[in-house]
Amino acid sequence: MSKLHKVVLNGKVFFARSGQLLLEAALVNGVDLAHDCRAGRCGTCITRVVEGITVGGGTRQAGMVHACQAHVLSDLTLACEPLPPVTAMEGRVAMLVDVAEDVAEVTIQPARKPGHLPGQYYRFTFQGYPARAFSPTESLDGTWLNKAFKLNIKRVRNGRVSSQLGTGIQAGHRVRMLGPFGHAFLRPAQKNRLVLMAGGTGFAPIWAIAQAALREDPFRPVWMVAGVRKLPQLYMGPALELANRFPNVTAIGAVDSSSPLPEFVAAGAPELHLPQLSREDTVYACGGPAMVDAVAAAASAAGAAFYADPFEAAPPDDAMLLNRLGSWLRGAVAGGG
Repeated sequence: MSKLHKVVLNGKVFFARSGQLLLEAALVNGVDLAHDCRAGRCGTCITRVVEGITVGGGTRQAGMVHACQAHVLSDLTLACEPLPPVTAMEGRVAMLVDVAEDVAEVTIQPARKPGHLPGQYYRFTFQGYPARAFSPTESLDGTWLNKAFKLNIKRVRNGRVSSQLGTGIQAGHRVRMLGPFGHAFLRPAQKNRLVLMAGGTGFAPIWAIAQAALREDPFRPVWMVAGVRKLPQLYMGPALELANRFPNVTAIGAVDSSSPLPEFVAAGAPELHLPQLSREDTVYACGGPAMVDAVAAAASAAGAAFYADPFEAAPPDDAMLLNRLGSWLRGAVAGGG
């Protein structure tokens, strides 16, 4: 019989079998531990190990684990930050505008006011299409959004959802939202420097964090970098220009190009414009895995607090996967294999 370990999560006590997944043990015992993907990708279930030993589920943040991938090996004391409850709501597409050659800005009017923290994400299901995860952001011109969701969506060739924006999905289209999820949200009431690193439409949660932080304290030091491959893809230009008007903000657009570039824009990948970090900094990153890993390594070396929710392409839909499997099986049978 497996040994039982005592687990204390934010003061709540339950017991887990030796080797059992931490998330599984919490849920079986009726302890509500926020989670989403259950695959160690989304960051929603990230938990701090205060005392004790787990194996697996490591994160880019020292002392933090993905509860869905961490196995219990001893008695544990754990701490999780309080998060808004996950709920479902309905809404409709209010407006859809192309802001770059491959990026659409989609405004969604929900039936009620959203309750997420800046930097979190939802799963959006446009009626008739598979669910996709997007982070609500702010208007690029700084206009205050009281109720609407604003999304920056990259158009992906043959994408089941993004390729339909403006055609199959237009103003008035019904949308279902489930969330919020995610661990890389703004922690309020802090005064230290924010270092915000974004790649492509990973700028969406980064801009939401920047706007919220500067509304809270217009004098807070912020270093923000937004990277794209080509200058026409730099849709966040108005936001960077707006951010640079604040006294303690440095906002840079990074373009993988050596051609002449406008003000606030520099050549090279975003991580090349990372400032010298210290343990006093709080660092956020959202974008491609290579960029996020480079920023995470720099933050870890400096002892800085670091937050990131991975920014990955949507996996194949179940229906598509089944169709491919069916085709493969039919071919194998036909071929006698």
